[in-house]
Amino acid sequence: MIAPEIIASFSSFSSLEEDEIKAMAILAEERRYATGEFIFREGGQASNMYLLLEGRVELMMNTNADGDQHAVVMTVGPDEVFGWSSLVEPYELTASARCAVPVRVVALAASGMRALMTMKCSLGFRMMQKACQTASARLRATREQLLSTVRPLTEP
Repeated sequence: MIAPEIIASFSSFSSLEEDEIKAMAILAEERRYATGEFIFREGGQASNMYLLLEGRVELMMNTNADGDQHAVVMTVGPDEVFGWSSLVEPYELTASARCAVPVRVVALAASGMRALMTMKCSLGFRMMQKACQTASARLRATREQLLSTVRPLTEP
């Protein structure tokens, strides 16, 4: 468990009620990771959602079939949430998260979050709304990054 004030300080959760924040705090624990350490890897089971307290986390995607080449598609900073895949079936991670610098996060147990969201539908709706907004923003950013690498076709 962590102090509810930590969760309340995140802009993503500004619309949550005090009892919802307290319930989330019960599901949370603080963790620290070193530079270069992976918090999770693409394709793995999404068992936590993360709130970044300090540091920078690179979200990376596999760029070849073997999964041994990666590209950074986005960097997450303090006050950002990542690991939203833990709330959406099939609960599989769509990217890897590697620490660019030493990192301090809050890990929220996904199974507990899903149970909480089921018990309190209004919370579930707001969390899924935020997850969709985040996914949409990240998809746009990834698309822009991809388009910047594509060269226009030249006619012969």
